[in-house]
Amino acid sequence: MSPTLPTVLLTAVPVLLAAAVLLCGRGSLLASALAAPAAALIALWRFPVAGDAALASFADYAPTLVEVVLILLFGMVLARLLQASGAMRRIGTWILESAPSPGAGAALVVLGIVPFAESVTGFGIGVTVGVPILAQMGFGIVRSALLGLCGLVLVPWGALAPGTAVAASLAGLDLTDLGIATAWVNAVPLTVVAVVVVLTAGRGRSAATAGWTLLAAGAAWAGVLCANMLLGTPLAGVLGTAAVIAVLLLGFRLGGVRGRTDAELGRALLPYGTLTAGLLLAQALAPPLSSLLPQAVIGVLTSPPLWLAVGAAVAYALARGAGTAEGPRLSEAQRTSETPPAAVRAGVRAWAPVGATTALFMLMGWIMTVSGMSGVIGAALGGLGVGLAPPLAALGGVLTGSNTGSNAMFSSTTAEIARAADASVLPLVAAGNAAASISTLASPPRVAMAAALAAASAAEAGHADLAEPADAARRERAVLLRALAVIACAVAGLVLAAVLTA
Repeated sequence: MSPTLPTVLLTAVPVLLAAAVLLCGRGSLLASALAAPAAALIALWRFPVAGDAALASFADYAPTLVEVVLILLFGMVLARLLQASGAMRRIGTWILESAPSPGAGAALVVLGIVPFAESVTGFGIGVTVGVPILAQMGFGIVRSALLGLCGLVLVPWGALAPGTAVAASLAGLDLTDLGIATAWVNAVPLTVVAVVVVLTAGRGRSAATAGWTLLAAGAAWAGVLCANMLLGTPLAGVLGTAAVIAVLLLGFRLGGVRGRTDAELGRALLPYGTLTAGLLLAQALAPPLSSLLPQAVIGVLTSPPLWLAVGAAVAYALARGAGTAEGPRLSEAQRTSETPPAAVRAGVRAWAPVGATTALFMLMGWIMTVSGMSGVIGAALGGLGVGLAPPLAALGGVLTGSNTGSNAMFSSTTAEIARAADASVLPLVAAGNAAASISTLASPPRVAMAAALAAASAAEAGHADLAEPADAARRERAVLLRALAVIACAVAGLVLAAVLTA
């Protein structure tokens, strides 16, 4: 029997409450702090669950929650330490030296550098890396901000894929299966972003820019898909985007252009290399060690938070300039004035509200799933068709600025929409995951951050565009409107994909 309208509205209260708070501009922390208790109260009142069943379900869900929160913590600390050590600045200089043209450089930054940084640290950090480089290339404020935001096209694998892990857990899917399905359907956002790069960065050399962009987009799609299939979802973004960077740099070098590589660049890349190599080695050694060590120990050794913490420790040593001249030291010209302890404290302070928000949204999603509230909403919306799922997830991405937050709110509902419509759950959740991820580029706080970074970097480089609005609010509006157009095209394509694969 179909649920009554009052019942549907009651179950939707936590989601509607969170959306209302976010639309009023009061922030994600308040939204999650109100929505999670609301879900708990409604569940206790109208959708009670037996204590034993609830405890068993939470025991299965808690490791995912803890892992996601720790990924956020160590990822944000790592990003802050890389800034303090000057590693990000050195890598940015190398990119500028390596590109044969601004268009080729834009393809490298948007489809390689930003997604790579985002895959390791997440939460918009890739934008802070890419936008200054694009502004130094002379793209102006609005175009630099837009291009930098488009680098969030691989957010399903950002920060070692906690958002995708949340979606898999709440929808009852295998993480690797969801990662592979998302990689297939993420061809739609990648295509849209590739077109944006060509139209925005072509500048009279559209054919050359299109060639480099097509190469980068193809390498990104194939690299992430193959990495998901062969090595699992957490590392797929890191390895897939590393493949993009390697392919483009090889192409640039064959064309006679190469950046300066030295020991300092190697040290700047050391934290990334430590993280990637550690995870790969741990995964390779897990099967032979499984007979020697408890499964819990194997789980810790192969967990992304552990190796993010190791990468952060290496970055801490870089920021301290510890050791001899041959040790992990970057030049004073590359470093900032922030001390390593101050960088760690700043990273923890930045993590606290983000970690609390994510945990609360995840708790809300779990409560709505285990109590059956998501099933009620899904049964009500299933009659409207599976095409509703990607726009719903996209709304969550814009409002929360996080695919983790959006998936916590909507992935179980998406699964129930598929079941109510007698459609396959996996491709629909994958389409929703991709829609939530690409839509984070139009989150107002991220747009404001990108526009401010672009303005500061363009002024520093002397590349201010007189044709652009002088007022910061108008520049933000211009970037936001273009970002919304990008996600509208991507979500429309994902709706079509959802309908065709239902």
